[in-house]
Amino acid sequence: MSNGEKPESRHAATDPEKCRIMEKKYGWKLLRVEPTGNKVLKVDCVFEGETKFPTYEQEN
Repeated sequence: MSNGEKPESRHAATDPEKCRIMEKKYGWKLLRVEPTGNKVLKVDCVFEGETKFPTYEQEN
């Protein structure tokens, strides 16, 4: 990342619609969708800033 660039996060997905679902579900800002060349996880969802999936603790 060069000076002036904002941090971005990437999460692979099976199709662009999954990127839009992640954006809505987690409140992340989707910047763009890029092809990966992978047969299963076909796209990278590029989000603004640092993003992490929530950790869900399992109750006993």
